[in-house]
Amino acid sequence: MLKKILRFFFIDYVLREDIAFLKKIPLFRELSDRALAKLALIIFKRNYLAGEKIYEINNEANVLYLVKSGQINLSYGNTNKFVEKEGFFGEMSLLENTKHTFSATASKDSELYLIYRAKFEDMIDSNGKTGLIILKNLASMFAAKLKCSEV
Repeated sequence: MLKKILRFFFIDYVLREDIAFLKKIPLFRELSDRALAKLALIIFKRNYLAGEKIYEINNEANVLYLVKSGQINLSYGNTNKFVEKEGFFGEMSLLENTKHTFSATASKDSELYLIYRAKFEDMIDSNGKTGLIILKNLASMFAAKLKCSEV
């Protein structure tokens, strides 16, 4: 009985910690705690060592990556972009079947939260409001990037 109680509190603690992290991600702005909890339940957590490849250019893109800790180097040719704590990349993989246009490597030991497109689509099928909020946030972010590139 004590084991069950302790397990319940541990699971509750981990879920609360994951919800607190997800609240910091702009993509999930305006989602309720309940929606964030459902999202947290489909996350796959993965640790990468510094120098470890996450994926190569032209690999299938079907995962959104959230950086819980560490730093990721996104590179294409001589171009490098770094994504750090509370950042994310691979958002296009939520919308379409595509291939990566850059490679990703952990430049520091990193913990990433992965959301697979299939799991994301299942979650959206069961809660359209959550999906709509995320897609609006994504559209706003794309619009902001376009404005910056016009300047």
